[in-house]
Amino acid sequence: MAVHILFDFDGTLVDSLEVAFTAFRQVGPEFGCTHLSRERLERLRGMHALEVVHALGVPMYRLPQLATRMRRAMRADLMETAPIEGIGEVLETLLQRGHRLGILSSNARASVHAYVRRHRLPGLDAVIGGTGLFGKAGALRRQTRVQGIEPGRLVYVGDELRDLEAAREARVRFAAVAWGYTPLESLAAAGPDFQCRHPRDLLSIDVEMP
Repeated sequence: MAVHILFDFDGTLVDSLEVAFTAFRQVGPEFGCTHLSRERLERLRGMHALEVVHALGVPMYRLPQLATRMRRAMRADLMETAPIEGIGEVLETLLQRGHRLGILSSNARASVHAYVRRHRLPGLDAVIGGTGLFGKAGALRRQTRVQGIEPGRLVYVGDELRDLEAAREARVRFAAVAWGYTPLESLAAAGPDFQCRHPRDLLSIDVEMP
């Protein structure tokens, strides 16, 4: 039976960590954020996004503005950053198996569409963007309702604890990837439905689905 699979964008389809790190070092001081070194970044990667925001000294009311400035600073470099190695072939195989694919991201929809076209990622024409950093659960619930998808037949693929929590809140399944922002060990401790150490591991999702 076909499975609906939605992918997070940053860290899941594209290795954007270096681009985000550079952008934060440029933009963060404008918002009074504390200095971010590479060593400190590594320590923060296992933490929840809310803990990271607190550690960096970002007032919650300024978070949307910071996120907007970050995306603007990242846009050009991100477009030139290659997709995760092997993800294109995996997407093609999932399509051939009859699965429905898409992207659900806090990034602007137009920017994600432009990236997908530029790098010719197959099957990702359906893009839900602009969800906000903590608005993915609502977006996932809307998808199950509007598309008439049984929650258990929708899988969200992501690389952060907030992605996992959004999937859990929306009662959809979650596939944690090892190549993104949060170490797989931290994601595994939170109990994802699937663990993917390599993009090809995504091909086991339909086998493991009930």
